Amino acid sequence: MESMLIQDPLFWGLALIGLLIVGVSKGGFGGGLGVVGVPFLAAAIPVNQAAAMMLPCLIIMDITGLYGWRGQWCWIQLRRLLPAAALGVCLGGLGFHVLSDNALRVMIGGIGLGFGLQWWLQHLGLNHRPEPSLPGAWHTRFWSMVSGFTSFSVHAGGPPLQVALLPQRLDPKIYAATTVVFFTFVNLIKVYPYYWLDQFTSEVLWTAMFLAPVGPFAVRLGIYLNQRVSALWFYRVCYFALMISSGRLLIIGLTT
Repeated sequence: MESMLIQDPLFWGLALIGLLIVGVSKGGFGGGLGVVGVPFLAAAIPVNQAAAMMLPCLIIMDITGLYGWRGQWCWIQLRRLLPAAALGVCLGGLGFHVLSDNALRVMIGGIGLGFGLQWWLQHLGLNHRPEPSLPGAWHTRFWSMVSGFTSFSVHAGGPPLQVALLPQRLDPKIYAATTVVFFTFVNLIKVYPYYWLDQFTSEVLWTAMFLAPVGPFAVRLGIYLNQRVSALWFYRVCYFALMISSGRLLIIGLTT
């Protein structure tokens, strides 16, 4: 079995830190920080291998999150989100060999950074435009499709999903529960395309199995934090996390 596992100590350190952050984010606290998982692992192994290794761990986290947030999600938003996300996953599978990892990182990072910056300027009173009205259904569907596409490629669906959902100004618990259902659906439908593209090697699956127990603990921690933080601070943390994670993706995409 040892020969089937990655032997690099750097990888294991980065993987544990990355999975802990991703799990807390999936528990509903930290928003866009969930995108750091693949970049953390990709510092030690190839991007496509990191993405395949993350997928089983993400699914286990999602199931944990579903139980923790059961019954609190918004069906109105999910009816808009899920079909569009499925289309995005299909487009991601078809375009797997077309866009480079760095091109995707630059695209995702630019979108998330611009959106987060706009929110902070208004929140700090530096942009005096009136409070925008709630966006319509097609705004949600479009960014959900983008999220499905980028989630398939490098598990970076968080920033586009935040662009879709944060302007809806949902209660933090409803927001967190809705994102958990969204990513459970998206990650499950990604399994077959990943298998079809031959991403699940024995080394990937054995390593994922050893990493998986970190996920449920981290998700429960995220749920705990979410339920004890005010709505104002929840959105401050989410938008701050969106800018940090998007900026990180942008820098990686431009410099590697």
